[in-house]
Amino acid sequence: MQTEFTEERALWLYQHYLWLEKNLPPKIEPEPARIVLATKDFFPDTYANDHASAECVFQRVRDLMGLSNWVCRLECGDDEGRAMQSDLRASGMLGQTSQSGAAGLFSASQEDGVVITYSSSLLQNPVGLVATFAHELCHYLLATVETEPPATWEALEPLTDLCAITEGFGVFLCNAAFQFTQWTSYDQQGWSWQRSGYLSEEEIAFALAVFCVRNKLDASIIAKSIKPNANEIFCDALGYVEALEENEGGK
Repeated sequence: MQTEFTEERALWLYQHYLWLEKNLPPKIEPEPARIVLATKDFFPDTYANDHASAECVFQRVRDLMGLSNWVCRLECGDDEGRAMQSDLRASGMLGQTSQSGAAGLFSASQEDGVVITYSSSLLQNPVGLVATFAHELCHYLLATVETEPPATWEALEPLTDLCAITEGFGVFLCNAAFQFTQWTSYDQQGWSWQRSGYLSEEEIAFALAVFCVRNKLDASIIAKSIKPNANEIFCDALGYVEALEENEGGK
């Protein structure tokens, strides 16, 4: 469920970002923080909109998160929620809507081990695919954390999105959070929109500012990689986060 973005919410994000930094398991081979982008430097393999490509992307996300040795299996699940979109098209509205959390599932059992399942529709949306993989792998990370967060484990899903931002995948989450497209053919035109994830675009942009300030990264790299609305919030938040850091003593 999306939450209205307020100063109280900004402080919630900042507080829980610090909690994640303190409580996430340490990496075996720690590296300096970096923002993961949709470039060949991070994803060198050619993408072909199929499960084999999704497997390559999944392995790359695992590598970037330092989880290559964590045992898990990837599965492609049946797509859901398309009947409503088909009905909209048939009714003449010529529109598509979708509103959901992360289009994936993390499960763990003694019989099957750890399994991450993704929606087949994401094969046509590599940005959303990366965001979903990062989110679900962060479920794996958080499953190892014993200390309860200030918001309690009832806030697990937004915390998992925030965890993916601490792991460097905030640009993917931000660009996947709200996607709107329009299309035109010789005799028709229409639109579609999709909202995904558990933090809003505004919340992710703010959390990206926390990530940037805490890790002393070049803000311009993030600013030019996210959508205009998110970019405005991100840039405005930088000074606010810097002030929070001064008050907190950069803890």
